[in-house]
Amino acid sequence: MINTAMRTALLLLIFLFGNAAANSNNVKSKAEFQLPPNFQSTYQVEKYNTNVGEMHNTLTYRNGSINYYSIAKAKGLAALFVSAEPTELSILNWPETAALTLPQQQSFNFVQEEEHKRNQHIEFKLLATGETLVEGSYKFKPYSLKTNEKVWSRQLLLLLISSDFQLNPNISSNNFFIADKGHINKFTYTVLGNEAIDYQGKTLATVKIKIIKENSKRFSYAWLSKTQFYLPLKIEQYKGEDLNVRMRLTQLKLNK
Repeated sequence: MINTAMRTALLLLIFLFGNAAANSNNVKSKAEFQLPPNFQSTYQVEKYNTNVGEMHNTLTYRNGSINYYSIAKAKGLAALFVSAEPTELSILNWPETAALTLPQQQSFNFVQEEEHKRNQHIEFKLLATGETLVEGSYKFKPYSLKTNEKVWSRQLLLLLISSDFQLNPNISSNNFFIADKGHINKFTYTVLGNEAIDYQGKTLATVKIKIIKENSKRFSYAWLSKTQFYLPLKIEQYKGEDLNVRMRLTQLKLNK
């Protein structure tokens, strides 16, 4: 149970962002992606209202490359049963000269333990036809997929949502296509309203959203901070009507 909670929590944390700019003719154009400063964040992971671990995330944008790294660590009693420290790493190409466009994802890696069957490595390649080729491995089996959709790794979902709100705070819904475990899945988020959340002795304004994976009983709620680049202050994942995992932001350091 605890190991599943840590693994599930790792899949939730997903915050990348993009950058706005003007074109070479100094004519304002609509950016497609918005990136905050490089940052480190920490989330407390709860299962059955018990703190079972932490999630640490690092976003680095340098020399036209975006690197987003996450690592989960068991805490307290959970550390007696879970020794693994699952990691995720997404790498994207986003040259400064193309800052108005979407980044191009290059790769995604998930490592639970060495030689674990759930480890994943995925490569994303944009073809001349406009399609995206997704090549990966899961449970020691290789796979290859082609799609006309813009497709991303699972780690980037909340990042993409945060970018949407930075570009348009009045957006009400959108969907993204995520490559994971040999499949491409459609995720849709919908705004539920505004809500105040207590954070480190302050009351912060948030936008509450619901995220649904198509053809799945699982769904999530996220509370996005309006004053912190629409990063989630809190995330809750449900399976049916049952709360599975809760995550709370405990630390955020922006490298401005």
